[in-house]
Amino acid sequence: MRKKRKKVCLVFGLWISVMLSACSGSIQTDADTQQTKSVDEQIQKADADIVTTADELTFPIGQPIQSEAFTKDAYIAPMIPYDEVYHFPATNHVTFEPGARSGWHSHGGMMILVTGGVGYYQEEGAPAQIIRKGDVIACEPGVRHWHGATPDSWFSQMVIFDSNDIPVEGEGTGEEPVTEEQYGNLEMEEYAGRTITEENTTMVQKAVEPMNSETFSGPAYVSVILKAGNAAGAPELHYVVFEPGVISNWHTHEGGQILIATDGIGYHQIEGQPVQVMYPGDVAFCPPGEKHWHGGSADTEFAHIAVNTNPEWMGLEWFDRISEEDYAQLVELEAE
Repeated sequence: MRKKRKKVCLVFGLWISVMLSACSGSIQTDADTQQTKSVDEQIQKADADIVTTADELTFPIGQPIQSEAFTKDAYIAPMIPYDEVYHFPATNHVTFEPGARSGWHSHGGMMILVTGGVGYYQEEGAPAQIIRKGDVIACEPGVRHWHGATPDSWFSQMVIFDSNDIPVEGEGTGEEPVTEEQYGNLEMEEYAGRTITEENTTMVQKAVEPMNSETFSGPAYVSVILKAGNAAGAPELHYVVFEPGVISNWHTHEGGQILIATDGIGYHQIEGQPVQVMYPGDVAFCPPGEKHWHGGSADTEFAHIAVNTNPEWMGLEWFDRISEEDYAQLVELEAE
């Protein structure tokens, strides 16, 4: 498994005030010393978000993007195609090497979920937003923008784009490079919509309280990370974190379900088919009405994004659970 990284916002104003105090030669009290130490710790934690090699990213980087619309190297891994079964917006995973970026452009609505490293998202006329793992950003239809990596970090993001949206016509819809001068002189600020707390250990913010239900073998943490009515026209997305060894019962979703693994090792199985071992970046599809179960391996906390597709059909039916003996045998699949 690739190394996890913790998110912390750098407190620039506090750092500057401490540096000015030191330069003036003022005598520090114990409280001042403790404050300086605290700022140093915050700077170190902020640096921990930086990803210096692609191997530190947890999602696969995919294939090189062959397009003049990008500066430096970027990669794409298709995740979810739009189809007539799930009716979920087309979704890709895009990875940027340090300094790589898209050009200025606009299109239909889009949602961005950061999966690793540190990057920028900038809308025309606004400061560049510094975005980090777990941040969820909405790009409304027709808004001219660009996104990419910071100069010192690899950066990766999941992009949910409603391919059924008609591109906005008019001036500014095409690609225009973000020049080196623009990139090197950005007005920037930390992303104001961040919900990730310092102590969070998963890619997306874990719910505070566990859900205990007879339909799960133990505690699971469920939260909403994307509400319906979003810029991409996607259904509501949930984030589910399983403690080690916790799995669901067999069940069916009338409208089907898609799962995207983000942390740890987990399992998904459709009745009558082999068990799918899931690692970060893997996608599982369960067609409408098909019986399936999913959950974590015995040794790791497991987390995934879950979407109940075709939300006009919300029927859910629960059944029994696989036996402890069957579950114990699954560990052998992880080595394959």
